[in-house]
Amino acid sequence: MSRLLLLIFSALLLLTSCQEEHFIKNPDYRQKVEKRFEQRKAYAQKRSEQLFSVFDKKLSLKEKEALQFLYAYMPLNDLADYSGEFFLSQVKTAFEAKNSFSWGKIIPEEVFRHFVLPYRINNENLDSARMVFFKELKPRIINMNLKDAILEVNHWCHEKVTYKPTDIRTSAPLSTARTSWGRCGEESTFTVTALRAVGIPARQVYTPRWAHCDDNHAWVEVWVDGNWYYLGACEPEGDLNIAWFTEPVKRAMMVHTRVFGDYEADDGVVEVTDNYTKINTLPYYTKVKKVTVNVRDENNNPVENAIVDFGLYNYAEFYPLASKATKPNGITCLKTGFGDLVISANHHGMFNSKKISISEVDTVEIILSDKEPKENFVTLDLVPPIIKDSMKIDEVLTAENVKRLKKEDEIRNSYMNTFIKEEEAKAFAKEKNLDTERVWALLDKSEGNWKNVKEFISEAVDKNIKPEKIFGLLEKVNDKDLRDTEKNILEDHLYNTPENKGYNKEVYYKYVLNPRIKNEMITPYKKVLGKAFAKFDELKSEEKAVKIEEEIKKNIKIDNPQNYYNLPVTPIGVNELNIANDESRDIYFVAICRSLGIPSRLEEAEKIPQYFNGSEWITVNFKKRENKKIKSGYLKLINSNSAVKIEPQYYIHFTIGKLENGVYKTLDYQWEKRLSQFPDKLKLEEGNYRLITGNRKGNGTVLSNITYFDVKENKTTKIKINLRKDPTPVKVLGKVDINRLGKFSKEFTVIGWIDPDKEPTKHFFTDLKSLKAEFEKWNGNISLMIPDEKKTAAFDGKIKETIPVNVTFPEDKNSELQKLFTKQMNLPGNISYPLITVVNKKGEIVFKSTGYKIGLGEQLLKIIL
Repeated sequence: MSRLLLLIFSALLLLTSCQEEHFIKNPDYRQKVEKRFEQRKAYAQKRSEQLFSVFDKKLSLKEKEALQFLYAYMPLNDLADYSGEFFLSQVKTAFEAKNSFSWGKIIPEEVFRHFVLPYRINNENLDSARMVFFKELKPRIINMNLKDAILEVNHWCHEKVTYKPTDIRTSAPLSTARTSWGRCGEESTFTVTALRAVGIPARQVYTPRWAHCDDNHAWVEVWVDGNWYYLGACEPEGDLNIAWFTEPVKRAMMVHTRVFGDYEADDGVVEVTDNYTKINTLPYYTKVKKVTVNVRDENNNPVENAIVDFGLYNYAEFYPLASKATKPNGITCLKTGFGDLVISANHHGMFNSKKISISEVDTVEIILSDKEPKENFVTLDLVPPIIKDSMKIDEVLTAENVKRLKKEDEIRNSYMNTFIKEEEAKAFAKEKNLDTERVWALLDKSEGNWKNVKEFISEAVDKNIKPEKIFGLLEKVNDKDLRDTEKNILEDHLYNTPENKGYNKEVYYKYVLNPRIKNEMITPYKKVLGKAFAKFDELKSEEKAVKIEEEIKKNIKIDNPQNYYNLPVTPIGVNELNIANDESRDIYFVAICRSLGIPSRLEEAEKIPQYFNGSEWITVNFKKRENKKIKSGYLKLINSNSAVKIEPQYYIHFTIGKLENGVYKTLDYQWEKRLSQFPDKLKLEEGNYRLITGNRKGNGTVLSNITYFDVKENKTTKIKINLRKDPTPVKVLGKVDINRLGKFSKEFTVIGWIDPDKEPTKHFFTDLKSLKAEFEKWNGNISLMIPDEKKTAAFDGKIKETIPVNVTFPEDKNSELQKLFTKQMNLPGNISYPLITVVNKKGEIVFKSTGYKIGLGEQLLKIIL
């Protein structure tokens, strides 16, 4: 009997051991994912073969459930643009990493599921970086503990990528590596991808806008033994929780991250959707306060589901740090920093707003109304959180880290030296009988992608394509497109764009041949769309455009919430899936038109699709059922700016917003576009508008004006742009011997100390570059010194070529001058660079700035002009 029981027990044990382990162990959560997955299969049925045939393969239970989890919550653009094979490769590599490293055994299922497995970090173009990075990093960190591995991965990232500003489209990680640089969003995407590739839980976090200056920033948080720590992406330090932004983030009003999938957070939830949860991690960095907003109607009744925007002044608009719906009692809450916000609420066309200083109050009541503000002109002072104490840094760790950074700069610079040189580029151009300067300019801009661009040019010339058409394509795309677009994509647009049918050459090159439409990933869509809509070939251009509009309205379903990363679906993706968000549909319309030889674009301000009928641009408004003629008027902007001797710039000093359904939506004119670059009159749709101007003081406070105005049909409205003057008297911060500063050519001189390898200094150089003409016209002295321990091979001559000619880089022997200045201004020993000062002819220090500050160039001009 006992032998029989033993056999039964052994058989049960064997049966149990043969059963596969679930990836999602919680049966309730697993059931939720499976249900959601089945819904997505039905949702994406138009791409069923491309997406779901992968489940016919022999998959382990873990692989199947992990793949179902990804499909259940992925955004619309991923369902439209990628394949099941791609997603399966991500799953397999994630599990391989989990099984390869010691930390794979200790990471909880939930943490792995949400912070290792997901392939997408933010709104980057996707590629096979996870697989490539895993193979390269595995031997380097295989024997390390989790914390040391994190630090080492970041050092590897620094070998590959450094900071440099660029446009808003986020390159794929492999493209960023090919270029060797990117903005903070690309650096943090790159670093999180690398960390997840080796099974380390990581997430990109960002402050959507700073309170003390006009910009934002993204970095990385990593999970170690149950806690989250931060680090600067591609900016390795000697330990975790050390970064140049440690002090600025203490003045932030919001730091958040978007968590993939159905995620249950304990606290700090900003937004919950079917696909992701956005959480606020600001309490990790600084003190916060809970602000409560109570929304009522004009009869003092609570308003449920009113949308409340917590607006922070930045880039001359009130950017919503968070948008939250009110509960049945009319209340919603947010934890934020101790600065000023403009709280706006709207519900079914009713709206209102109010400024609040979080440091003084924690509750605000907003009464909704359907009327415009009673006052046409409002003045606001908007104050950021106060400056906090500097952090203390371990000097030994810092010194060791600096040595490593210099070696890593050499590795990266060695790679960058493989980019094509001017002599080789011009020799190639002569060989192909092409303009040497134009070819060199293109190959120089293409950087690590130069071979693709060179081969494209070479093969096009060999096929007898006219040089002007080759240049017409390459010179119209963005610089980033030259750096990361594959040859086959460029070929699609060169060879499959219909010939010019009598349009002006500039119109043809810019609005037909050009593959770049907005901020989408460039894809080879012309051949496919040209064939798909060939049935319209016999029609006239204007008739084609009308038919395209009708086809899109008939066949394309609009689903904005599902495209939650706001990365446009490619035109081919829309064509296959037949689902898009508004932006992707508009891009799709333009792409079809160009594929059929019709000039088309997205209108400059409101990004509404248009086509050219040979004499004028015709607007296509998909949101309006009736294509009635849009009533338009004109706005004339008048520069009456006397307080600040700088020409006002869009998204820096002013913006224009149009009232739509209770929300002022900023018109999307070009960043940093100067007022003189605007047309004499702006043609705008009839409606209610708001002009915001701002003059930011040195301490981060903004002196703002708000002007409300109407645009009426065929009428011209004149609005003055007048920046408020800073009434703060100049304060003497210290005094130095002017004989030690060299000869003054002006009333003031600028003296500073920089760390060229760090992002704050690179931002300062960007400021100087953008205001180059103003500084050179001033022609005073700008002396920037580099402390010995901050000198780096990454600081090359190209940077010096782009900044004002009156910037010099003298030696500060033994940092004697820096010690004198810091003593006079009572600054701490651990200075945050750049340290920039202005000194007058009396030797009085009348301005100082330390650390990260966007707009520093403008602050200097306000003093010295």
